[in-house]
Amino acid sequence: MTRLALVSDHPLPSRVDDGGLRTLRIGDLAKATQKTQRALRLYEELGLLTPGDRSSGGFRLYGREAIDRVHWIGKLQELGFTLNEIQGLVQALHDEHIPKAAMAQVRGLFMEKLDDVASQIARLSQLQRELMSSLTYLEACVDCSTDGDSGSSGAVSCSTCTEHLDHAPPLVEQTRRTAASFDHPSVKERP
Repeated sequence: MTRLALVSDHPLPSRVDDGGLRTLRIGDLAKATQKTQRALRLYEELGLLTPGDRSSGGFRLYGREAIDRVHWIGKLQELGFTLNEIQGLVQALHDEHIPKAAMAQVRGLFMEKLDDVASQIARLSQLQRELMSSLTYLEACVDCSTDGDSGSSGAVSCSTCTEHLDHAPPLVEQTRRTAASFDHPSVKERP
């Protein structure tokens, strides 16, 4: 909502075309949508955005509805749609002459993205659990000692707790192994 308030508090520079309609140049549209002019030109190349007209000097002129279109494209990208997928969606909506069939296709695409998002959430939740487990393990004892004589890295024993007697979480264990591999390289340099 802050962005919308900023846009309405500071009117965009616009031009009145010959038909009396307010239009925006590409730079004005870029400022209004916080996109680059290059991104807007790409949207145009992909058929996602069409300037309403061109000025006598050849500048792209967009109607105010272009702001909504660019925000819609950005929202779809946030949801994980690629520009090619958005292009396919726009083409399908353009080609489909029956609104019910077009909306069924949109519903199908949205369902696929919802499944993708659910999978990503599950993967991120697993990563979160692994990190929390590792942090709990690492923060269990601040008095962990390392076996400096053997050259190994990582917690070997704790003088004040029994937390590190069990196996370390996989993330910590692999970190310890990686650190140990630097201490004991398997390939020695030749003189």
